[in-house]
Amino acid sequence: MSEPQKILLIDGMSFLFRAFYASAWTGGYRQTSQGVYTNAVYGFTKMMLDYVDLIRPTHLAVGWDVAARETLVRSQWYDGYKSNRNAPPEELIPQFDLVKEVTAAFSVPNIGCPGYEGDDVLGTLSTMLGQNGHQVVIATGDYDSLQLVSDQVSVKILKNGGKHEHYTPASLLALRGITPDQVVDVKALMGDASDCIPGCPGIGEKTAHKLISEHQSLDNLYSRLEACTPKLKEKLEQNRDQVYLSKKLATIICDVPIHYQEEEARWEYDSKQVHDKLEELEFGRTLLNRL
Repeated sequence: MSEPQKILLIDGMSFLFRAFYASAWTGGYRQTSQGVYTNAVYGFTKMMLDYVDLIRPTHLAVGWDVAARETLVRSQWYDGYKSNRNAPPEELIPQFDLVKEVTAAFSVPNIGCPGYEGDDVLGTLSTMLGQNGHQVVIATGDYDSLQLVSDQVSVKILKNGGKHEHYTPASLLALRGITPDQVVDVKALMGDASDCIPGCPGIGEKTAHKLISEHQSLDNLYSRLEACTPKLKEKLEQNRDQVYLSKKLATIICDVPIHYQEEEARWEYDSKQVHDKLEELEFGRTLLNRL
């Protein structure tokens, strides 16, 4: 086995969308003199370097969504999955490819797999690398990733103003009262409107947390329905199939067929190559001085 590493895994879409909207709310979109939109790419690059400074990783990789909603495996399981998503702003669309050019200039691998989401890529990588004894830090804005927390894997949830929440098994229990295994069970009950995961109608976040805390798991809850009030028992019985479908939809897939090479992910880059790319995008001295 190779020497233990400290690996930073970045949720590419989470970083890119956050960077775009953080600068777009003023109505001003950063552009080059040629009219190329770069506000999201600039913000992404700054955030990536901020987390490198914070984590000091030996290795770095970025996970991406690479498929349309209709071709996702979860859309085959449930036609309504993420059906409420609007098309991204036209100023952002060309930056999807451009940001990958920047990460590639840093020699950071961009990893994705058709049919799967960035969460699944990060789940597969963190599981594999954690099992190999490496220390993994996931940086994302998605609370679903808390199900990946383990002794080897911690998660930093992005917050506004450049802040984040840091989760380990201990802090997850202290802050949210649940274990990583229970994250999905809570989601199965409460659903998720942003992803169109239905959950159990009439059960919100507070009740979902209470039920899983009391019964430890979804399976235990369903084996003890007699302990619930008649009204709650009826809701759970009527929506059993929908609840378990919601659990399947919310569970991050950790065996996605992806390509990852340790040497390709090592945090080393050609300064001139990066400098030239940032100069091309007219990013100015603030970022260039950080190289």
